[in-house]
Amino acid sequence: MNYIETVREKVKTPRRVPVLTEDMVWQEHGPLIWQADRFEGTPFFYNIYKFDNYYSYSPFALILKKNSLKINQVALDALSDEMFSNHNGNYTIDEEIAKIGAPHECSFRYNNVDEYVSAIADGMVKDIELIEQKNPGKTNIIMCGGRDSMNLLLLPWKNPIIALSAKPNYPLVRKFIKDNNLDIPIRELKDPNDPVRLKSEALEACCRADLTHWRWGVDLCNVSDEYSKNAILWKGQLGDAYLTHDWKNFITPYVEPQRFFRRSYKKFSYLMPQFIHTIVGHHFQPIVIQRVWEVCSSLQGGHMSFLRAIMDMLVLSGYHGPNVSKIIANADLGIVAQRDIRPLIGTKLLGREVNYPMENPHPKISEFRKDLHHAKLFADMLEEAGVEVVWPEKSGK
Repeated sequence: MNYIETVREKVKTPRRVPVLTEDMVWQEHGPLIWQADRFEGTPFFYNIYKFDNYYSYSPFALILKKNSLKINQVALDALSDEMFSNHNGNYTIDEEIAKIGAPHECSFRYNNVDEYVSAIADGMVKDIELIEQKNPGKTNIIMCGGRDSMNLLLLPWKNPIIALSAKPNYPLVRKFIKDNNLDIPIRELKDPNDPVRLKSEALEACCRADLTHWRWGVDLCNVSDEYSKNAILWKGQLGDAYLTHDWKNFITPYVEPQRFFRRSYKKFSYLMPQFIHTIVGHHFQPIVIQRVWEVCSSLQGGHMSFLRAIMDMLVLSGYHGPNVSKIIANADLGIVAQRDIRPLIGTKLLGREVNYPMENPHPKISEFRKDLHHAKLFADMLEEAGVEVVWPEKSGK
């Protein structure tokens, strides 16, 4: 059975509830589509999409549920931009399907580094305990690259755990496990070019992002099959945005003189007194949080929902459970995130000093996934499967 027919079978039987919440959708791997009278809550990272009174982490599932695609001109215009990376905000390729959510709160309760580090470490432990209790016996598969995900290996997991990593980070993660005496098996993740699986990826992606950044889908599906879907994939998504000074990269717009100020502030902030950090942080943090929502919820959060759909198992971030989410929404980043505090969190989790690699190289983009995000390709595949496609008048289709 091909991917479209597999999804069509799943969308026939949505789960009906009076009220749906983010926790119901993202703490256990259940139905592909929910039907609810209303949705309660405001997701800021994990993706939940809505059509009529149907909800899903997969916009593709909703398209097949209604058996039509009404192409959104806003999305079409964005896709035609040579610099396109991902759609920002709540719209999708389909005019009738919207992403639920908004930026998280922006308060400044945590303004002491030690208190913040302890709260994050405790929150991470509570969040994995919650998920393991709701998903007993499922193997925890940790995708590892940099310090965000390496710290996930230090958590007190009760269910089985393995690490996955791809080049160029794989040897560094393997050394990290050895240097810190962690009893965790690790395997190398590959990214083979499989035309059949790539077609499934293009369909499930729904034109949400440039797929050259959404790697390893083929091998991750193979891993999922090996575990008979009885596993949870974990990633360290966006830890650096709240635990290092990388939050300053989200200060927009990227025009002078703001661009110069952001670069100077990031480079020389360690020389400034704390009251300067407070003033600057309180001014720019709402801008940062807005930008994180616009970009990261769609790109990184969208990747989580994409992987969950094609792997048919739960995919989670170690930094977006209910406990950690409350903490980062109350962090005074201008004070607590002036440097990389992830080693402090690692020490808190492991109970001793942690040895980290000195480098964190980035994997290459996936060249063979170039152009898989285009609307014409997506629409043609749907029409071939009997889905009605309606183009906007302006497009000339």
